[in-house]
Amino acid sequence: MVNLIKRYLLFLLFLCCAIGSVNATAVTIPETCATTDYYVELIENMDTYTTKAILATYSYDSTVPEISGVNGNCIYFPDVSSLARFCNIFSGTSPSVAFGGEFDVYKSGVRTDTTTLFLSFKPTADGTYYGNMSINVSSSQLAYVYYDYDGGYVYNKAWYYYQGAQLYYFEDPASRYSSLALVPSGVFSMTNARSQYDNSMYASFVIFDYVEYEAYDENSYMVASTVMGPPERGSVSIYTEPGTEIYEDSYLWGTTDNGGLLEIQLPLGERTLKFVKDGYWDLLKTITVSENNTDVFVTMAPSNAIFQVEKEFSGDIYPNSIARLSLDVTPVKTAYATKLRVSGVEVNKVYYNTQELPKAADGSYIIGDISSPQNIVIDFKTTSSWGERTFTVELSATDIEGTAYTNLETINYNVLELPFLFEAPDSWAIGTNEVTLTDMSGESYSVLLVLYDKSGTEKWSSSTNLLEYCEYTFEVPIEDAGEYILELNAKSGSVKSYYSVEIIEPVSLVSDFLTANPGKVATVQFKISNPTESVKYYKASLSCPFYNDTIDKTFSIAPGTVDKTVDMSFEVPEDLEMEYYQLTLEVFDEGKTDPIYSGHVVLTISNASLLIASVPGGNTTLIILAAALILIVGTFAALRLKK
Repeated sequence: MVNLIKRYLLFLLFLCCAIGSVNATAVTIPETCATTDYYVELIENMDTYTTKAILATYSYDSTVPEISGVNGNCIYFPDVSSLARFCNIFSGTSPSVAFGGEFDVYKSGVRTDTTTLFLSFKPTADGTYYGNMSINVSSSQLAYVYYDYDGGYVYNKAWYYYQGAQLYYFEDPASRYSSLALVPSGVFSMTNARSQYDNSMYASFVIFDYVEYEAYDENSYMVASTVMGPPERGSVSIYTEPGTEIYEDSYLWGTTDNGGLLEIQLPLGERTLKFVKDGYWDLLKTITVSENNTDVFVTMAPSNAIFQVEKEFSGDIYPNSIARLSLDVTPVKTAYATKLRVSGVEVNKVYYNTQELPKAADGSYIIGDISSPQNIVIDFKTTSSWGERTFTVELSATDIEGTAYTNLETINYNVLELPFLFEAPDSWAIGTNEVTLTDMSGESYSVLLVLYDKSGTEKWSSSTNLLEYCEYTFEVPIEDAGEYILELNAKSGSVKSYYSVEIIEPVSLVSDFLTANPGKVATVQFKISNPTESVKYYKASLSCPFYNDTIDKTFSIAPGTVDKTVDMSFEVPEDLEMEYYQLTLEVFDEGKTDPIYSGHVVLTISNASLLIASVPGGNTTLIILAAALILIVGTFAALRLKK
């Protein structure tokens, strides 16, 4: 019902447009339809009866278009001239186009952009003036021109020119049609002498092209408007294989140059383009053309590959981050036993249809059969430095006949320089670690630092507003040895970077227990490591309840040293009253006030005259073993003496 109402409203609209025509001639519609390669297809999906009924209401002041027939919402013409007349205006006083221009034009069987321009020339006070209009077309071609005036008697004369050459001398009061050979950036002009009446002159152009034009004169005596035209266009830059032909339906928009680039103007909105090149599978791609320049990147699949692959990165890529590559994979035909391999980059995770894929024993990711477009996401770790980078993605599969195919995709990406300078400790340690950020971009933005342990649990976070060219120091506390990730977010999360933090337990006691005799020297032993590439300097402090001051020792550890044993010796006083004491050992990095290690040793005071009593870690079990050893040695000695 809605479409029916719309048809009748359209019918009444064009009926009103046709009223008032002077000396108008109606079109002749044949009973039978002879189809040709010159036709228009109405946007409104009308039946043959409705199309003919509306068409019969139109009348033209000059030569009417010849019609070959009507079939549904298609109107056919015997030649290009009749097609052009149909696309022109009814008259100078009624600058309207049939069906409001709501139709697609097919010239030689190919859908063709068509523009109808209307020029109105208004007389001046003295009747003499000049009007000019620049007309820019894509290539040299014919324009179909209609000249007219709004009645009366021309006292003097009027002339039409194109590129300085006279086209038409207006004295005959009859309207005129003619054709004009246009060239890119051509100029159309009109000169008019004084008229007896207040006449206005008109010209109408039908050009089978997308046209850019501009009317200009000092006093705006020439006014130009578009009566019918293709949709507004946007610039499109297409990057693909060199020598690729790019079609829309059967219309060839152009061929990419030796660098694989084609720059064209396309109507705004969704367009479906076809990419054709020898040695490659044909590719269909739907793009959205905007008013701004649209960049289109297309990867053609060689004929020995089974997939067409479109690649896209999510956001900007920065050093020490996790970048995301999205692959839209379209099988040319059903692919079986598909495998994915990634080389040249450290893969973090791979997702197929949002599900994480495990890594197989041979290093590949098993995808399986693919019969329709699918999406594969690869999260990978970026390098610590910025610049151009590359890696490869291989997709292997077979078809139903067992023929093997391989897509080898080269992935190029650019790691951007961070907008700030990041300074962290050469080696992280238990305690407070300083991280300094200095802005290098000249902008202010928020920064958030988050520390996670290896299970992903947040251990610490802090944020600040980093001012332009200023620095800020974060104090990152770490309580225990282990593996951590420091996540850095800046500019509302658009900049992300990750830093691995590993702290090896640097200090461990040889024993938590020590037995010593009064007046003897006791020794606390601990092991310490230096996993860094630099010499490390430390201070050890041992606190004993029976001493007023700590027992201190400074020492150094060579790079890469593992489990170096350090002794802390002291003399046990003679007059101790208790049997047990707790000693406290603290180890400090050079110049630091917070210890990297703090532990306790239980000291047992023994009055037994055993050698083992003052041995580090001596205890009851060791004493018994030592006594047994002495007993055995004594027994052997006695036996020898007896002999």
